[in-house]
Amino acid sequence: MFTGGMYESQQASVTMHDVDAESFEVLVDYCYTGRVSLSEANVQRLYAASDMLQLEYVREACASFLARRLDLTNCTAILKFADAFDHHKLRSQAQSYIAHNFKQLSRMGSIREETLADLTLAQLLAVLRLDSLDIESERTVCHVAVQWLEAAAKERGPSAAEVFKCVRWMHFTEEDQDYLEGLLTKPIVKKYCLDVIEGALQMRYGDLLYKSLVPVPNSSSSSSSSNSLVSAAENPPQRLGMCAKEMVIFFGHPRDPFLCYDPYSGDIYTMPSPLTSFAHTKTVTSSAVCVSPDHDIYLAAQPRKDLWVYKPAQNSWQQLADRLLCREGMDVAYLNGYIYILGGRDPITGVKLKEVECYSVQRNQWALVAPVPHSFYSFELIVVQNYLYAVNSKRMLCYDPSHNMWLNCASLKRSDFQEACVFNDEIYCICDIPVMKVYNPARGEWRRISNIPLDSETHNYQIVNHDQKLLLITSTTPQWKKNRVTVYEYDTREDQWINIGTMLGLLQFDSGFICLCARVYPSCLEPGQSFITEEDDARSESSTEWDLDGFSELDSESGSSSSFSDDEVWVQVAPQRNAQDQQGSL
Repeated sequence: MFTGGMYESQQASVTMHDVDAESFEVLVDYCYTGRVSLSEANVQRLYAASDMLQLEYVREACASFLARRLDLTNCTAILKFADAFDHHKLRSQAQSYIAHNFKQLSRMGSIREETLADLTLAQLLAVLRLDSLDIESERTVCHVAVQWLEAAAKERGPSAAEVFKCVRWMHFTEEDQDYLEGLLTKPIVKKYCLDVIEGALQMRYGDLLYKSLVPVPNSSSSSSSSNSLVSAAENPPQRLGMCAKEMVIFFGHPRDPFLCYDPYSGDIYTMPSPLTSFAHTKTVTSSAVCVSPDHDIYLAAQPRKDLWVYKPAQNSWQQLADRLLCREGMDVAYLNGYIYILGGRDPITGVKLKEVECYSVQRNQWALVAPVPHSFYSFELIVVQNYLYAVNSKRMLCYDPSHNMWLNCASLKRSDFQEACVFNDEIYCICDIPVMKVYNPARGEWRRISNIPLDSETHNYQIVNHDQKLLLITSTTPQWKKNRVTVYEYDTREDQWINIGTMLGLLQFDSGFICLCARVYPSCLEPGQSFITEEDDARSESSTEWDLDGFSELDSESGSSSSFSDDEVWVQVAPQRNAQDQQGSL
């Protein structure tokens, strides 16, 4: 424009239209420095300006910024923004986020500035047609369709038949029949698409062999959709969320895939591991894992700085920003949009680390927060309510992120520590086997419950919260180079452990596995039956390729306890919502 002999090159000044002065200043600065500063306040204006001026790097940086900040309050607005500028990748990312959180979005209504009801017809249809909607019932799709139509009934009513075509009627259950019949009483349904709903009811609950097409009623108000049809013969697949299951995930040797197991049905699948490429180089010896409330799995390699996140709907791992420190013997936890890593030691010097690393999921950035006053090595890092707890055999510390400070809590004071997990907002710990103790954060007290089942051959104990049930998973000393896994369920009323009769048989897997529970999609996973061997088959094997050399304990919870001196005195504080409830004692 300015050097090619064009008209603007001859002018003393040029007026730039449709670009605000602040954005233009940022872009000029970028042209000279190669740097651009993005914020939530300027990102959309900078995207528009860089798109007009064909500054592709800035435009893509803005798109990536928006994608990282997708949340329940802005996802529909970002989808509309991406659609306005025809940015395919950002639009796909926004749709994926909406699909993953569709159930929550369907309930939020007017409390958000932008809702699903604010989408255009084309945008809504694109979302409602997704196979990847994370919903438990097709009723949720129907509910959103009605919400969208009723938000502007006069203008949108003629599109009712087209919108309801996105509903997969054949996947309604018997329990949904009353809901579907209730749709018939809604004014917008009675006016524009009564026959469509009646036809769906007949096809689903009446003549199941009915395969003809159900015509939409002719209406003077819906001439554009009078020829629309709903087909029962298409039989579209179930939405992704309808196939979801909470499963116990076994993490073993870095070279092997992870196992996903339902202890009640016996279903077993494999999940890919991001560590496979590192297994033969021995640069990764173990890992630490945690799960977010959205069931994203975060995995931190040891002793490397790598961090990955597993997206269940895509059945894939994404590598995130490298951690700040190399560690071994650490643990990891997720709390309110942040990943916390602490404990362990430097893999080169062996010095125990007190630094606490904090990763922002939204910003993909690491920072250091308040260090722990004492180092931790053999311990568990867990979350209760809005607090982070680090517990081992000698002490327990609590981190309050709102004040960036650590508090000392009542300790176990046991000679050994095995494993811990959260159940019913309490911390359950296996300490001196077979002792099980429970910590109540609200009262700041420990209590003892029934001992876990004791077997002299058992060498690995894991406890997990599986679908609101507390499970104990044990494995015996490997026989025939395989492990016998047993699963117990804790009966809170009778205070006893019940063997639920696992169907695993002999598991051909790393004997030092660790477990956690997450909601996964079996339809996205591979079968895992090859890791199970019947006992008779195992005895008859004369040889095996199963190699236990180089196996290492994956969890940082087993082993010796961290150092502790008797002359260290701490005030015991149970974190409370009200400061007046806090009590301290020496």
